[in-house]
Amino acid sequence: MILEYERWGYKNQRLILGSCQLLGGLGLIVGLAVPFILLTASFLLMCMMLAAVFVRIKLKEKVVKMLPAIFYAVLNLIIFLLSY
Repeated sequence: MILEYERWGYKNQRLILGSCQLLGGLGLIVGLAVPFILLTASFLLMCMMLAAVFVRIKLKEKVVKMLPAIFYAVLNLIIFLLSY
């Protein structure tokens, strides 16, 4: 996985990105009890996944490699809209 972050150009930010994803997931769980946190976490995770898609487009990767990020972006968009 370290090589992937290096290939994407985010080698030095991998711990920050991983921490943000972990906190976002935790925010989704906590958000079940606190709606504002659910709204915020789902929006921020959606933004992260859209950024991941754009990075893969910039690197001219196949659509198959983008599918997980696209799936999670759409999933978080649905969560965001339903919690709004």
